[in-house]
Amino acid sequence: MRVAMLFNAIKNTPLLRPNALPAAKNIGIICFRSAFLDIIDILLNDAQAIFVIDADDYQRNEMNDSIFKRKNRKIPVLPFEAISLRIDLIFVFYHNDVQYHHLAHCWRYMRNVGYESFYTFMPIPHINTGMTFVYEYDYYIKHSDNLEKVYLMLSDEDSKSVFASRIRAISSGTIGYLKVSEYEEYFHPLIKPELGDVILDGGISEYVEPQIAFIKHIGSEGKYFGFEPDPEGFRTASERIKKSVPYDNYEIIPFGLWHKRDKILFEILGLGTRFSEIKNENTIECNVISVDEFVEFQRLNKVDFIKLDVEGVELNALKGAMKTIKTFRPKLAISLYHQLHDLYIIPLFLKEICIDYNFYLGHHHSALHETILYAKPNSY
Repeated sequence: MRVAMLFNAIKNTPLLRPNALPAAKNIGIICFRSAFLDIIDILLNDAQAIFVIDADDYQRNEMNDSIFKRKNRKIPVLPFEAISLRIDLIFVFYHNDVQYHHLAHCWRYMRNVGYESFYTFMPIPHINTGMTFVYEYDYYIKHSDNLEKVYLMLSDEDSKSVFASRIRAISSGTIGYLKVSEYEEYFHPLIKPELGDVILDGGISEYVEPQIAFIKHIGSEGKYFGFEPDPEGFRTASERIKKSVPYDNYEIIPFGLWHKRDKILFEILGLGTRFSEIKNENTIECNVISVDEFVEFQRLNKVDFIKLDVEGVELNALKGAMKTIKTFRPKLAISLYHQLHDLYIIPLFLKEICIDYNFYLGHHHSALHETILYAKPNSY
């Protein structure tokens, strides 16, 4: 039966990064310098080597001495690169506090030296109502019909695997199930900005690496329009982009994207920034505009790529872009991670508009951030 296809895929999702201590006597500890002194005894007891990412030779010598004084035995402290040929060790990436970026860094470091699966040890809350760690044990049961429809929409096995792993992570509260995609975010091998493209980019913030990459990829013949409604984010992004790109082929617009011209509230919470219906000390009122109104005002004769990461209002922004999508049939990169229901509501909405599109799914963070739906016309 059809439901069993997705259900079995969820059940068979491997746990790639368990947050635990392995029952082993051949542990290789990986850490940053800042965590070294806090490595717990129970981990050191079975450690055969410690690999410190950001330490030089002199610092590692001092670390060797401190470990000997603490445990009265030699545990070699080595450069991180030395793990690349160590198939004899069980690796544990150790962190002494909760930092979202540590989760992403440890995955990138390990992937770069060829290890997809490893242990992490970090005080991660198992259940949390925030965006990074979300737990809803009956998520699949409640939404299986819609989730199954999306699963069957996806155009390749890699996308289906990413989809199943996200559901497993949400249902179990364990983010180690998440399958992280090998390609860079917004640069799916089949769906990415190309030379001469016109890009509409909803949601920039102060972290502008993707925007700089967009502008460089489209070249001087392309055109980039970026939307950022937060005044501070707009100012910082504008300054950083100006310093980093070789072309003047871009405009930064101090508006957010919505289904109509309006003013709405955003709650500014760093990585957790989101749309809000309630005003409080963290909210700011932002100007918003629809894609369709903007395209008409600019008199654009083509739109090649639309990216949306608009803090939970992606569906509204898509409703304000229907004419543009139907007219110009652009490539799409749409965030699905701000709200749990986005994982099925947004793909099903787009399927109604983009009947002949192919759909793919990528995930680009070792926590629940950055799950992206990629779409393009099948004749592209």
